[in-house]
Amino acid sequence: MERLIGPFVMFLTILAGTAAMAGPHWTEPYNVVWTTPSKDAAGSMPMGNGQVGINLWVEENGELRFYISRTDSYSEISRLLKVGSVRVALSPNPFKAGAPFRQELVLRDGACVITAGEGAGKVTLRVFVDSDSPVIYCAGESASPVSVKATVESWRTERHVIARGEEQNSAWTLRDAPFELHESADVFPGGIGDAVAWYHRNEESTAFESTMKVQSLESIADKVKDSLIHRTFGGWMVGRGFKSVDGHALEMPSPVKSFALSIAAPCGQTTTAREWLDQAKKIAAGADPQKAIKRTAAWWENFWDRSWVVVGDDSSHITRAYALQRYVQACGGRGPFPIKFNGTMFTVEPAAMGKPYNPDWRNWGDCHWWQNIRFTCHPMLADGDFEMMGPMFSLYESARPLCEARAKLYHGAEGCYFPETMTMWGTYSNGDYGWNRAGHEPKEVLCPWWQYAWNQGPELVAMMLDRWDYTDDERFLRAQALPMAESVLKYFDTRFKKDASGKIVLDPTQAVETIWHGVINDMPSTAGLRNITARLCALPANLTTPEQKAFFARMRAACPHVPVEEVTVDGKMVRRLAVAQKYNPNRTNCENPELYAIWPFRLYGVGKPGLDVARAAYETRVNHLDVGWGYDGNCAALLGMTDEAARILTVKAANSNPAYRWPATWGPNFDWLPDQDQGGNLLLTTQLMLLQSDGDKIRLLPAWPKDWDVSFKLRAPHNTTVECIYRKGKIESLKVIPEARRKDVVAP
Repeated sequence: MERLIGPFVMFLTILAGTAAMAGPHWTEPYNVVWTTPSKDAAGSMPMGNGQVGINLWVEENGELRFYISRTDSYSEISRLLKVGSVRVALSPNPFKAGAPFRQELVLRDGACVITAGEGAGKVTLRVFVDSDSPVIYCAGESASPVSVKATVESWRTERHVIARGEEQNSAWTLRDAPFELHESADVFPGGIGDAVAWYHRNEESTAFESTMKVQSLESIADKVKDSLIHRTFGGWMVGRGFKSVDGHALEMPSPVKSFALSIAAPCGQTTTAREWLDQAKKIAAGADPQKAIKRTAAWWENFWDRSWVVVGDDSSHITRAYALQRYVQACGGRGPFPIKFNGTMFTVEPAAMGKPYNPDWRNWGDCHWWQNIRFTCHPMLADGDFEMMGPMFSLYESARPLCEARAKLYHGAEGCYFPETMTMWGTYSNGDYGWNRAGHEPKEVLCPWWQYAWNQGPELVAMMLDRWDYTDDERFLRAQALPMAESVLKYFDTRFKKDASGKIVLDPTQAVETIWHGVINDMPSTAGLRNITARLCALPANLTTPEQKAFFARMRAACPHVPVEEVTVDGKMVRRLAVAQKYNPNRTNCENPELYAIWPFRLYGVGKPGLDVARAAYETRVNHLDVGWGYDGNCAALLGMTDEAARILTVKAANSNPAYRWPATWGPNFDWLPDQDQGGNLLLTTQLMLLQSDGDKIRLLPAWPKDWDVSFKLRAPHNTTVECIYRKGKIESLKVIPEARRKDVVAP
């Protein structure tokens, strides 16, 4: 056995030496360190490679444990399931009560190092997820020989029926269905040698098939792929020297001083289960911990060098919150689907919130809600994480053919629009669309919260144009942004009437979830149309065809005017941005639709006309929203309201749920935890306080408190990087790359 251990020791030496060779890193003060084990999964820390993740913890007087998750492990009823659970038990137990213990997430390397026991009983464990492959590694080194057993657990041991009521909130697409919702059991195949394999396979596609039927889309079902049928996910666990035990565990036949486990966790829509098993086995067989740790550490070091924000000294809660949120986004932001707003892939069983469900449960379920998923994407621009925007763009691009066909089928319109609560294939969730269709035409959506909301498409196009602005990527513009822009604008052009002057009249419409009745030309849609048409018309002539240019110009001229109103406040007449051109002021939710002209569409702000009108709208807003998806902080920063923006940022950075140990467990606020709406907003508010782009201008520190020292590296349009050190109210250092862009910087 000792002859086989050499490579393990080499692997551990590489892993331990990576940090020492490179020296201190700026992230080191913000590593998460725990000096006691955790009670349960509420004490877990997230790790991931962008599409495969784990929730890792050590139980008191127990074992190393972790849940495995993926961004695309959707069941037959479209719930995002965990892949499984792994326990690693050591004997003698180094985690016994009272023994020394340290668990550290090393941010620079994307690895977790756990040390326990002392002297001859000291054990070191190192866990990470391969940056380039769906493989999890767990390695151990002990001062004295220990027995090692790794067990795979699944709570999906039999066919499970999702109970009506709150449990179905985790199956939003099929919530309140007039039929039973059930998921199949996981399978542990035998006869695979010294490995443990398991998988969940969708032999039926309940969610997709029933949705297409209920929403009268069967005639156009060929426009989109059934993304559920035969989707298969699970794991293949192996380790040199380990022997299989009962098909669910691996065990070393005798005590060892070092060991390494690797778990391949792919996901795919395979023709057969055997095909998936062969893929998983091949990935596991190719797992090389020595190469994996080198490339993973290199990936994370490059990631942390893209951008940073360091506020004040090493104890800054804002810096810590910013770094950990960005880390979580990197852990879950490179998969086939966008980061889930309601917990990303790092949800655990909700026992800490007093709910009795297993780790597959999450509030608000599987759908991608535009108002929510956007918050993780917006800040990726200034951080330079452009590739992480890809999954969201891909989701909507893949849904566009169906959405265009539906617009024609339902409304006789060209182009596309997107539902707010959208399935992964582009339909409404059925509870929002309405299960009982008796007496209703297919075009009738029976959810008043989102029945006539149209702002999703314009904001999507605006974000695609943002990516173009930042990267100058002509291929992306031509292949993705412009086709989406044309389709979205065609819908508005053909769906709505025009007044005598040729202006589009948005009716029927509503102002997001908040204003439903009597609405004409709502602010979110109007501001979005004005934003994107102006920018499309301003594109270089060589990047658009004559037909595109003429169409964009015509749509620019047809945009409704930005709604503005005069109201009496404290006996004074105030002119401010309005919810819509016309509207019944009865409110059904707590958004401030009028602020969309400030954020996300940035028609108003520091250095732009109408700042007083925009500030008046902010100061007289009905709802004050500091946390969750509330975007008050973004608006305050754009309006140059420094004290207000700083106050909200401070609140956000402190809003971690005390029932959970991970410091960035925001929420649940309006959604679920860890709340990625709040996390994305925290990043974005910080960025807008530090740096704002307006055409070619780069406004430096437009809403940053003079008494907050800060150093940062952020991106600006046209492949520009800005590095700044600001101390005691003065800029000590400013570096702009390329240097030619320095002339565009507007400093305080």
